[in-house]
Parts: sequence; C-alpha cells; structure tokens
Amino acid sequence: MRPLRPLFAALTWRRWTFLLLGGLLALPLTIIAGAAASASTLLVGSEPYATLVAFALILAVLTGIGLLPMVRKLEGAIAVELLGAPQVPGTNPRWPARLRASGWFVAHLAGGAVACGITIAVPSLVVYGLLFPMFEGEVAAEFMTNGIMAAVRVAALLLVPATLYGIVLAGHLTARAAEWALGPSASERVEAAERRASVQAERTRLARELHDSVGHALSIVTVQSAAAERVLDRDPEFARQAMKAIEESARTALEDLDHVLGLLREEQTARTPQRTLHDLDDLLANTGLDVSVEREGDLARLPSAVSREAYRIVQEGLTNVAKHAGHVPVELRLVARQGALDLELCNPMGARTHGRGTGGRGLAGLGERVEVLAGRFSAGALDGRWRLCATIPLPKGTA
Repeated sequence: MRPLRPLFAALTWRRWTFLLLGGLLALPLTIIAGAAASASTLLVGSEPYATLVAFALILAVLTGIGLLPMVRKLEGAIAVELLGAPQVPGTNPRWPARLRASGWFVAHLAGGAVACGITIAVPSLVVYGLLFPMFEGEVAAEFMTNGIMAAVRVAALLLVPATLYGIVLAGHLTARAAEWALGPSASERVEAAERRASVQAERTRLARELHDSVGHALSIVTVQSAAAERVLDRDPEFARQAMKAIEESARTALEDLDHVLGLLREEQTARTPQRTLHDLDDLLANTGLDVSVEREGDLARLPSAVSREAYRIVQEGLTNVAKHAGHVPVELRLVARQGALDLELCNPMGARTHGRGTGGRGLAGLGERVEVLAGRFSAGALDGRWRLCATIPLPKGTA
C-alpha cells in the first residue's frame, strides 16, 4: 500500500541513522557539559547559573567546531550518503555559508540527541502502556473501573505509527534543511552552471571541428581514390596527383584529430590548427572538384575568427558536394563588402539527393558556426541546383 511505502523505504532509515549519529556525537559532549557544570558550581556557587554557563560554553565550542571547513565537508558527505541530499556540499568560504554550516552542525547534534531519546523511550512507553496492570497493581484496577485503561492501551498502540511517520517526516525535513545549510550558495550554482555551459560549448565546437575536418578528408579520399582507380592505366599523371591530394588531405585530418585529442586530454601544449581563407587554394587543390572561385574585396583583412569560420563553411560545403552530388562543377563566390562577408556556393544537384535524409550534422554545424558570429545561413535546392549561402557581419572599416 502506498501510505506504508515510506515506512519500508531504505532512505527513511538511512535518514534516521543520520540523526542517531548526531546523538552519538552529542553523548560525550553532554558528559563534558555535566562535568563542566559541576566544576562551575564549585566556582560560581549557584547550580542553575553554573549549568547555564556550562552549556553556553559547550554551545560556543560546538559553534567554533562547526565553522571549520573540514566539518562542513564531512557533514556534507554524510548528508549526501545518508540523507540523499541532491546537492554536492558547497565550498563557499564566506561567513554566511560558514555560519549556516555551523548552525547545521549544532542542530544535527541536538536533533540527534532527541532522536536517540525517542528511539530508547518509545518502545519502553509502548510496552509499559500495554502491560500497565502488571506494573501498577491496585492503581491499574482503579483505572480499569474508570475506563482509563482502554485509553492508555489505545494511546500506546497509536504511539507506534505516530513515531514511525514522525521518523519519515523528520528525515524529509532534515534532507531539505541539509540542502539549504550545506549545499552550494546561489553564486556557486551560477558558477557551476557557467562551467557546464562552457564545457558543453567546447564539446560542441570540437565535434564541429572533427566533423568538418575529418569528414572532409574522408570524403576527398573517397572521391580522389575512385578517380585515380578509373584513370590509373590511361593517365598515370592524373592518378599521381590524386594520390598526392589524398596524402595531403589525410595529413591535414591527422593534424586536426591530434589537436582535438590533445584538448580532450587537457594537454596544454596541444597545437590549434588555424586554417583560414589564406589556405583556401590548398583546400581547393585537394578536393578533386572543378571549382571556379570569384573573390571580391580584401579577404586578407578579414578578422581571424571570420576567416577561419568561412574556411570551414567552404570545406563542409565542398564535402557535401563530393558526397551527395559527385564530380560536378562548383561555383564559389566570396565578397568582402562594407559591414559583411557574403559566401555563396552553388552546384548542380547531380543524380543523388543533396543534404536531405542523410542524417548528418554538417548543415546544422554550419548554421551553429554562423549563428555564433551573429550571421545568417541558408542551404537548399532551387531550380535543380544546390545553393549554400552565409552572411557574416564584419566590424566597421574591415572591408
């Protein structure tokens, strides 16, 4: 039954164990407090006042202990393990966080002492209530005549479920309080979210680099090797050039792969390939495609980020041509005008579908590249031709 499920949940009793641990820690401190109260009585002379002074001293000591970073770390680890607290313990060294952790430590010991008392007292009270006549004799008989005995037994029986569900509630509230007292502060949560976003952005960038570079190289290797095989006997020179293009493409892909693997291994010496539009002629020479290029404006003055992303867009566009359209003529147009770089790549559709139904991430990756630079990107078929267009904003005075 659903109402009984919390009573049999392992988490409920792990949480109660957490409270009992606080009681075990509080036991020696209680003994010390008693000894301190006795000593204070000899010095102060007033027993109530001496007891108050002794417990005030113990509270001050516990508060000081709770301020230690190690105590916060240990309490947090135990809370995660036994309470099932969802948050990793925070590490904020500022005083508000340290005071919350100190208050939690004191409350853990006080609540643990209460939990230990309940664990010991409730079974005894239940047994005493059910067997009251055996312990009280004539007094019990008088109660029986007044009808009070039945109420005592009912109360004893009701004490069991009340205690069990009280344990469930106490564990739940303790877990919620632990998240507030030991968990990361608001600033720590923001920093953690920023770190996760940064890591995700870097992973996305690396995935794009691998897709564009290695995918391009493999496509060119496929196209050039097929062409070399067809003309090997009748045109050895063309086959030799194709093999050279395969070698260059494979070497470039290995450099990019080495760079990405170095980043994944967190190697500080990993070399970043910075291929830009300055390397466009080498890229076109190794594709094996018939590409006509039209350049307008001073492409050499483009910002490095724009030039690098434009190179990758052209590279991925040519890869798609080789994969989906085959050996067809390609028209590439690069215009560096005032305020923007326009890039357009067109080719006949060929016999195969172009860019649809392939399940690839190439076009999506190109869109992400352009979006990062606040540009516009489009790709699609029009009148039997595939047209890829990108417009990337430029700083004033660049072109």
